[in-house]
Amino acid sequence: MSENNENTSLIKVNPGLLIALSSGQLNIDVFQKEIMLLECMVAGTSFRKLDKVEAELINTVQLEMKREGENEHDAFAIALFYKEVKVGYIPRDKNEVIARLMDAGKAFYATIQAKEWEGNWLRLDVKVYMKD
Repeated sequence: MSENNENTSLIKVNPGLLIALSSGQLNIDVFQKEIMLLECMVAGTSFRKLDKVEAELINTVQLEMKREGENEHDAFAIALFYKEVKVGYIPRDKNEVIARLMDAGKAFYATIQAKEWEGNWLRLDVKVYMKD
């Protein structure tokens, strides 16, 4: 500590950078992280025609998640899309918390972990991630 009781720091901070960070002028994804929240089987794949995209649905493919708040069967419905093709849904017994977070503005995606044909039904297992 100096004799005149000034606060001294070993870390040098650029005041301009500090102002830009605190004002929100910089969009830095360094602090963004992804949190895995759920592992589940995709519901409703038996009602989808997936034979045209099945070959592209490989492990680690990202699926877009979209809320279907007006879904007549489930007010918390979350559809999963590969490109423009709806592949199914997050199961009803697992979707409420994620749906509420999506409604509050949080972003999510799912990655395919496994797939297997069981007769004419394509079983898809996914992991769901929240971008924070």
